[in-house]
Amino acid sequence: MKKRQLKIRFALLVILVAILGILLVLFALFCRDGNYNEVEITTETTTKESTTEPITEEPTSTPEESTTEAETTTKPPVKWDNYNPIDVLNSENWATTLISKKYPLGKAYSPTLAPVIDGSSVTADTRVADAYKLMYADALKEGLVLTPYSAYCSYSRQQTNYENKVQAFVLQGMTEDEARANAEKRIEPAGCSENGAGLSVDIVSASAGFSSTDEYKWLVNNAHKYGFVLRYPEDKTDITGIIYQPWHWRYVGIEVANEMKSNNLCLEEYLGVI
Repeated sequence: MKKRQLKIRFALLVILVAILGILLVLFALFCRDGNYNEVEITTETTTKESTTEPITEEPTSTPEESTTEAETTTKPPVKWDNYNPIDVLNSENWATTLISKKYPLGKAYSPTLAPVIDGSSVTADTRVADAYKLMYADALKEGLVLTPYSAYCSYSRQQTNYENKVQAFVLQGMTEDEARANAEKRIEPAGCSENGAGLSVDIVSASAGFSSTDEYKWLVNNAHKYGFVLRYPEDKTDITGIIYQPWHWRYVGIEVANEMKSNNLCLEEYLGVI
């Protein structure tokens, strides 16, 4: 009887051990499958993240947005067929107004004027005068005197100056046409000069010798910081049609002056009129 009970107990023990073995095998298989699935999930997540990063950045480099950015940083093109200096002078782009024989100002425009320095009879557009006062004061701190020689010139005064120059060439033996062609390289007819809008200041003297002065050297290095540029440079006479005038400085605004200075541009080149 006892032997029979022992056999039964032994058999039960074997069965229990077998069941435990089976459970251990199933658990091992389950754990292995669980790890495999976890790896798959991790890999899938990583793949999604790596593909979403370019998608996030892609819109910033699309052609449409690049074009928009370029449009905001590039000056709008000028419609020269319908160009009217008076219209420009009354707009936010007033400082870059091109006034010439092809684009005359005419008699109607009358700028608001102010002395370019306190106590001077030389006047310019008030916005130009304010900028010149600041430039004059800063140059004076360095012992340099940017004495204004002339600035705004009325229509009638411009016409008189132009005709006097023409007659001076006629007296030298030139024909009327030759005299006018030579005069217009030095002084524009009435209505064709930016002085008629009070946008320029002639400094110290109307002499080519001004280019050898310390004042001129200072202007070359600093005038753009105040919005002024040399209007008729020596290396741009074929574009401007005007002789080199180291004394003649034109206000175009600080941003434009810096761009013209950095790229060695005259106003015609900046505006795209060559």
